Amino acid sequence: MKFLLLGLTILFQSNFIYSQILLNEVLVNPPGTDNPFEFIEIKGDPGTTINQIYLCVFEGDSASAGNCDLSIPLQNITLGSNGLLFVGTTIGYPDLPSETVVLDELAFAVPGGYLENGSTTFALIFSTVNIVEDADYDTNNDGILDLPLGAVLLDAVGWSDGDQFAKIYGGVVLTQSVGTPDGAVRFYENNTPLSKPAWYNGDLVDLNSFDLLEISDNFPSGEETGITPGNYNIPNNGVGISDVSISQVSIYPNPATDFVYTPNTESFSTYSLFSADGKLVESGNIHSDAILVNRFDSGLYFLELRNNENRYLRTKLVIRK
Repeated sequence: MKFLLLGLTILFQSNFIYSQILLNEVLVNPPGTDNPFEFIEIKGDPGTTINQIYLCVFEGDSASAGNCDLSIPLQNITLGSNGLLFVGTTIGYPDLPSETVVLDELAFAVPGGYLENGSTTFALIFSTVNIVEDADYDTNNDGILDLPLGAVLLDAVGWSDGDQFAKIYGGVVLTQSVGTPDGAVRFYENNTPLSKPAWYNGDLVDLNSFDLLEISDNFPSGEETGITPGNYNIPNNGVGISDVSISQVSIYPNPATDFVYTPNTESFSTYSLFSADGKLVESGNIHSDAILVNRFDSGLYFLELRNNENRYLRTKLVIRK
């Protein structure tokens, strides 16, 4: 009876304290080179201190279903003012917002990428017992995780690559018109754990844009979408995003040869220029509303502008010689 009461107490406390610690965004297959751009993002109430939570990735393919491919303990982490925790590497994302807590994991920089693109489950687990990598947490392959006593699955999301015997844990199986997701995004205002409608997903043509031919059936058409590492998910009501929308950004000339002018973005003081495959090319300060681009090769780029509050906007830029 004593152990039963202890288990019920742990279960109650974990659900009460961590009911709003959620998976928020996942990028597993960036266009081009996977490393160092894969990441997993978590959200919670600002100021919450996280303890005894494990961020786990479970293999879903039938031959090794339930194997824990990745287990990252989240201990003594206090969320900042935006409530976001970025788990990835700053090698790929050196300019994350200052209010975002960053767990810099160099494993995400290994050549070829760290996260598998096949049948996979991403999970947040409360546990007083360590969740360890390379252990099988579904020994009988029944699709139910065999977690330690008192452990609680707080949130999960996953997908199958078509293997009819694949196992996806937690009941949230994302699908799309073709293939498996490159990335998945939680709707900004949907904080329901273990819920498929809380997510949209698809393949990516670059780090900012989804391929509209390969998306989930609930994809938010007609609204701005995209991957937003370390920042609030979109679409939203403008929280954390500049009041100037991407469609209203007036940079010229575009295509550009020597300079890009940003006349209606006076509040933005710094810029970052990314190549078409999402690699940071250059960052710096904006001088006299102009950015010098004549030293860059011809091609498609993405220009990101930021202000002192780390709010940002992005737009496409073509450079021609």
